[in-house]
Amino acid sequence: MLSNKRRYFEIGTQIEELLESGVFKAGQRLPSERVLSEKFETSRATIREAIIMLELKGLVEVKQGAGIYFIESKPVQAGPPNQYNDIGPFELLQARQVVESNIACFAATQIKFNELKALKRVLIAQENEINRDSKKFEELDHEFHQLIAESTQNRVLIDQATEMWKSVRTQNPLWKALNHKYLHEGDLQSQWICDHKRILLALQRRAAEDVKQAVWQHIENSKVELMKIATSDGINADIDDFFFAGDM
Repeated sequence: MLSNKRRYFEIGTQIEELLESGVFKAGQRLPSERVLSEKFETSRATIREAIIMLELKGLVEVKQGAGIYFIESKPVQAGPPNQYNDIGPFELLQARQVVESNIACFAATQIKFNELKALKRVLIAQENEINRDSKKFEELDHEFHQLIAESTQNRVLIDQATEMWKSVRTQNPLWKALNHKYLHEGDLQSQWICDHKRILLALQRRAAEDVKQAVWQHIENSKVELMKIATSDGINADIDDFFFAGDM
């Protein structure tokens, strides 16, 4: 039996192979989640994850109250191939938590006054976008984290932060699905702003350990909120709690 860790990806791939083999015709309704969960001997939550992956690829369409349908469409290419596509968003967030908190810790010892001013400008702009332009809000969110990495003046660390962000926020199928549906809510945006303020205040004091803790907690908060959203919607109710590390 497949391990739970990446089971949704394995099952999604198997369903995709069935679609491509001609077992299902364009416009045909796929078996229900219950039937698929019995066929693949897994939970319905895992089946939902697999269906989300196929939906993002442009292979299926989920019609509310009507079921899952195979659509005649070429798979959507979401950018260049990514070695992390078969890793769930929580595992990627944990990796980002470790890497980015340590980058920020080092940044606290290197950051210049003009870089602190730039961070403050981004934070103010991001606060102005709460409940307004969700795309702009996320762009500013990325800019805030990227500016911290760039303040290290270390190309390797900057590239690492960039790739980690892409893997979690722009290329992972489940994160994109959850982000599209839920992650632009005002309360969650306000939480991120509060987290960013704590990070900036610690950077202004050049308190390296406080910065590290603030970034760690910021990403922990994101994991917790994402888990609440996923569980309430039934998307990922059986996820392993191992990836919720709490305090460092």
